Amino acid sequence: MEPPFDIPEPRLRSLYDYWHSKMHGHDLPARADIDPLEMKQWLGNLMLIEFHSGVSDYQIRLDGTNLEHYYGTRRTGFGVEKLTNEEERRLLMDQYSAVLSGKRPAYYEADFTNSDGVYSRQAKLILPLSADKERVDMVLVGIYFRSTDGSELN
Repeated sequence: MEPPFDIPEPRLRSLYDYWHSKMHGHDLPARADIDPLEMKQWLGNLMLIEFHSGVSDYQIRLDGTNLEHYYGTRRTGFGVEKLTNEEERRLLMDQYSAVLSGKRPAYYEADFTNSDGVYSRQAKLILPLSADKERVDMVLVGIYFRSTDGSELN
């Protein structure tokens, strides 16, 4: 099935195809449907974020090694408290809100400086997951970075 939007980054397109294959007749796959052993090609560039009572109440469950390396910090176990930069907070809350409320994946390309002062040009795919197949309680996020000239970094 074609995604409802263009995904020009081929690694994120293949991640979308994997996520879609796990739907098994439902609108949303669950975290239990996702097998880390099947995701080796993306693992270093993945985040798994669990949402509790709303978009600003979340915890990062997995922060891939390429993401940790790029940002120079470990974010696993943290939530919105790590977002001290207002631009980053607004950007992420808008992106996550759209996926949580719409119960649909979203693709973004963004340039911003994060809360740790690291400039980022990224292609990002946010994929909703739902334990009860109705409420989005987690998102699987694939992120790939680009240099300022548009070439790939990782």
